[in-house]
Amino acid sequence: MKKKYYFILLFIILVTASLYILTGKGGMDPKVVVDAYKQEWGVTIPPPTAESPILAHELAQAGSGQWVTLYEYDKIPSMTNTEMEEVTKEKQAYYQKLLNKFKEDTLDTGLTSDMKKSLQDHEPTIEVGDYAYYRAKNDGKDYFLAIQEKKQLYTYTWHE
Repeated sequence: MKKKYYFILLFIILVTASLYILTGKGGMDPKVVVDAYKQEWGVTIPPPTAESPILAHELAQAGSGQWVTLYEYDKIPSMTNTEMEEVTKEKQAYYQKLLNKFKEDTLDTGLTSDMKKSLQDHEPTIEVGDYAYYRAKNDGKDYFLAIQEKKQLYTYTWHE
């Protein structure tokens, strides 16, 4: 008899979740995204119009892993009121080095071939005039890198 109630409860939860997603309420809320980055990493990003997860690779340890997310905008966002800095010729190599380190370290963690392809297919070309941000915590064990390229913003998060 108890099993019957568990199945009914599970069915109700699944139907509710499906309706919630189908009506658009389960999607990305730009304000939540902006607030989360400000609180966790101290960076303000303009509210995006679209979000695409590129990589979510959680390791066996709780909370450890690597995440790459692509945020898109209808027009090139203004970064003047953010903590992101404009990439200069001098900073271009610095941010490219950080991006390469993230990729190399991530590829060494045992990604599937689909994950590797996704990571390699979504790599920004860091140009002078783009915007970028980097912050590390816990003696560099956790870090965050954001790169804005035209109408796209890539975020790279590493947690150990």
